[in-house]
Amino acid sequence: MKRALVIEDQKPIRESIGELLEVGGCETRLIGDGQAALEELLNTAYDLITLDLNMPSMDGVSLAETITSQEGPNANTPIIVISAYLSPQVTENLQQLNIKHFLEKPFVAEELLQIVKELLGTD
Repeated sequence: MKRALVIEDQKPIRESIGELLEVGGCETRLIGDGQAALEELLNTAYDLITLDLNMPSMDGVSLAETITSQEGPNANTPIIVISAYLSPQVTENLQQLNIKHFLEKPFVAEELLQIVKELLGTD
């Protein structure tokens, strides 16, 4: 079973993303804080990460920069950014970190599941 980490500060959204990923065939771990997520990502490998941008203690852009720049177990893990704060500049900055998948809140569940299927090769 594929492992996914959901990083989202709003509990209802975090839980709904987690449930969708489980439907998509993933075992999920839910974290609501950027700094706690960083600690988790430095020690545990995941097959997929979903990332909110606006979070306490460490914003999503800083977290993405740290994840992708370090030689840790998740340096090349696919990241799906799910945020209400996507702008062309933020998207461009994240694309330079090799992040290719973005969903704007509110997102459509089927769109997330389709991206997960493409990234993980699951049905």
